[in-house]
Amino acid sequence: MSRNLHSLASRYGRLLLSQSQQTEGGLIGLSVLRGSRYSRNAYDCCSSLSYSTARNAAAQRQKRVTEQGLYLVTVVVGMVGLTYASVPLYRMFCQATGFGGTIKEGKTVEEKLKARKEGGDEDVEKAAAARELTVTFNADVADGLEWKFAPTQRSVKIHPGQSTLAFYTVENQSDKAITGVSTYNVAPQQVGQYFNKVQCFCFEEQRLRPGEKLDMPVFFYIDPEYATDTRVDHINNITLSYTFFKVGEDDDE
Repeated sequence: MSRNLHSLASRYGRLLLSQSQQTEGGLIGLSVLRGSRYSRNAYDCCSSLSYSTARNAAAQRQKRVTEQGLYLVTVVVGMVGLTYASVPLYRMFCQATGFGGTIKEGKTVEEKLKARKEGGDEDVEKAAAARELTVTFNADVADGLEWKFAPTQRSVKIHPGQSTLAFYTVENQSDKAITGVSTYNVAPQQVGQYFNKVQCFCFEEQRLRPGEKLDMPVFFYIDPEYATDTRVDHINNITLSYTFFKVGEDDDE
């Protein structure tokens, strides 16, 4: 009789262990066992096994949830830090490589204009005067920044070697003072080495009070040598793009 009870207890123990994986704590299996005709000892043995298994499973689930939570917090903190660091890092990278049409560091505009005045190439000057380019302006705002940002003029027609002034307009449409910073690029990428910013608002923090509107100038210059470079002789349309990113916000005082 004892052997039979032990066999039955073992059989129900396996049954309850299987059912506990599909139900919370194996309660269904225990309810079945309570209504059976078998001994209280078998029931106690199986219920102890079932609840122990359930507790272990719950502890493992809690451990996994905790680990996942810590991982997500770490990712979020890292992304926030990267957001604040991305603009200066992007600036240094682009100036060093010319990536995305950003101008490489080299001669200043003043140095180029001085050299041109002291003894410019006549053939280059003639080619520049005969070459007409269209510069189109584009404006974007990153997600989370409640600013309206747009170029004042859609496009301008210029000649290489001609200094040009254009404007962008930005407006804070939120009820808080917000600080933003912009990056820029020139497309197509090959144009970047000839494009010079004389005055620009990029990479400088701009703080706007609620409802404040601001006109921002862009003064640029395209080298006259652009007109004689065969690699860009088919490129007569240039796009100058700016994107504003949110740096921070605070209650206006």
